Amino acid sequence: MRRSFVGLLGSLVLCAPSVSAGFNKPFRFCQLGDLQIGFGLDGWQNDTYRMGLAAQQVNTEDFDFCIAVGDLTNDRHDYQVQAFQNTFPQFKKPVHLLPGNHDISNVATLEQFTRDYNVSDHSSFSHQGYRFVLLNSVTLISNLTEFESYTAAEWAWFENQLEAAHHAKEEIIVAHHHLPFEFTEDEADAYWTFPNRVRGRYLSLIKQYNVHHILVGHRHETKNIYASDKSFTIYVVAGTARFFDDNGFGINYFDVSGENSSEDVAQEYVHLKGVTHMKRSEGLPNGCPDIFAH
Repeated sequence: MRRSFVGLLGSLVLCAPSVSAGFNKPFRFCQLGDLQIGFGLDGWQNDTYRMGLAAQQVNTEDFDFCIAVGDLTNDRHDYQVQAFQNTFPQFKKPVHLLPGNHDISNVATLEQFTRDYNVSDHSSFSHQGYRFVLLNSVTLISNLTEFESYTAAEWAWFENQLEAAHHAKEEIIVAHHHLPFEFTEDEADAYWTFPNRVRGRYLSLIKQYNVHHILVGHRHETKNIYASDKSFTIYVVAGTARFFDDNGFGINYFDVSGENSSEDVAQEYVHLKGVTHMKRSEGLPNGCPDIFAH
């Protein structure tokens, strides 16, 4: 039986950094990729172990907070959720949890996600003159009929957040699970990316509101993707369950040194410390629920 996450993790999940009227001092944060307990080649217990290693590594750094960009478990099985709940308190820094396509595939699983992890599926917070907008990219890009009202509401909320941040003169950083695109902004639809029917709308907002940094997961690779005009960077990190490139398990570290996000945000990819293997996976993920109507 799944335990309530409130007693275990409420202080970590719900306590966002305090709202600030502007940039006062440098700060650091990190991006955790797909934790995805149950997906690794070497079993869910080792996925859980590597999640614990990530917590140990994060705890040694002076991060103000971290953002986990979705796919918390692979199948949502009770034992996987329980393993996540048991391990998550090892993080001593605030960690903001986002959903991925393995977490949410219909309204029932969306509601279950909020209960299992005691979080909203999308949220925002302000810190040192920056606004972090955390999206549920599943509902944002899905065309399933049952998500229709959720999708419309999230798009409206996203646009309102961008406008509010602009009005408050905050720099904006966006995070979600799916990649907006992988190679070019007008590429064909693919499993990993926003479909073209919503990609243009999303990218127009990103450029309109001068968003320079987008944090994502999903791809099980670690790389940076750049806009054609170099106006923004998409940071992709594989996480701690499985990787399909030569970059291994790891975490993205970010240092924010000033109030101009186009110049004052630096990223460094750091390998996960203490792992027993860095074995590359072949092929593609399987068993993933479909979030699109065909």
